[in-house]
Amino acid sequence: MVRDKLVLPGKLSPTEVFTTTTPSLVIKAAADAEYRSLYSWVPGGAPKIIVRGRDLDVTRLSNDVFAAWFSENNQESIVILNAQGLISAPLMLPPGGPTGWQGCEGDLRNIVCIGNRPEMKVDDKEYDEMGFSAVLVVDLEKHRTSWFPVEHQTYFHFNSTRKLIYLGDLDTPSMSSPVKAFDLTGNEHWRAQVWDMTLSPSGRFADSLQEDGSESWKVYDVASKQVLLAFNCDKPGCKVGDRDEGHYWNPVFDGQVVALRTGGAYGAGGTCDVYQVAAAHLVKRISCGGLPVYDWSRDGREIITIKYEGGEYQRDAINESTRNLPPTQ
Repeated sequence: MVRDKLVLPGKLSPTEVFTTTTPSLVIKAAADAEYRSLYSWVPGGAPKIIVRGRDLDVTRLSNDVFAAWFSENNQESIVILNAQGLISAPLMLPPGGPTGWQGCEGDLRNIVCIGNRPEMKVDDKEYDEMGFSAVLVVDLEKHRTSWFPVEHQTYFHFNSTRKLIYLGDLDTPSMSSPVKAFDLTGNEHWRAQVWDMTLSPSGRFADSLQEDGSESWKVYDVASKQVLLAFNCDKPGCKVGDRDEGHYWNPVFDGQVVALRTGGAYGAGGTCDVYQVAAAHLVKRISCGGLPVYDWSRDGREIITIKYEGGEYQRDAINESTRNLPPTQ
């Protein structure tokens, strides 16, 4: 175990952490109710600001490259960055409706975001702050953007390998519920299912969509459609723990997930439980008190956590030997 402490300017608290293939981490922090900042930090050193903006958010494009989008002076923009700083000039985005563009996903070629039609207003009958009615496509190679309207939707995923955008408007989604699939130009393809929206990095496993007001979730084997693990339910064998979107699947060791048990007040006594879903086996339980943000190391062998309060940094080895390796396919 390796420990350190992150001290952000103005006593900010980290709200998300991203590892890279280098010792550098990318840290998101909230400056106030509207403004967010991204920092680069090498443990043992001082954090360095990368970018700051109103309603700033960030997504991973590759092991070392990220995209951040934000608003300044009523203009939405997106930038590409790594842990050393910005690697692109801001690309101006068309308006994303009353709440702007959100939930972006992508790779080094394309980024897809969701929002509402540019002309939509808050008092429009069609506006729903819990859903979206437009999809933005950013072409990084051509440095241009386009968008297309969709019927009211509530769920979204961009599969960068298939180059397909999955959209669903589901009240109580099951894994076999139908969803729509669009290409990057907005042409609708065949009907898909929820399975296509929640695949693990290898595609062998999938987890259920998060339902409003529900904390329960399940992990499935895609081939057999069988439930491998269930969390936060009232059935025998059900586990306890929450997932952190974009961070819970191990990027290398197939079928490993992190379930965060928050513990008592302010996360006291919380743990990060690592499961191998194929065998429904608890691989390791590590201390994760203090409501931490976390991410897997890029080689899948460690979990990095930073406490929200106090900034305590910790690296815990998970896969130190071959006994935790997934079976050879």
